[in-house]
Amino acid sequence: MNTFRVLEIKKTVFSGNDERAKKLRNDLEQRGVFLLNVMSSPGSGKTTTLVRTILS
Repeated sequence: MNTFRVLEIKKTVFSGNDERAKKLRNDLEQRGVFLLNVMSSPGSGKTTTLVRTILS
């Protein structure tokens, strides 16, 4: 006989990460720092795009 239980999730598993990210955003904002996380496949042109943007 199969029995089932329903679990109610009351807190996201990412809550610790969310708190750290919020602190980082606040710290960077206070210092006037702009942070950009560029993610893509290898060879897709991330570095080229950044270099061209910085040099323009």
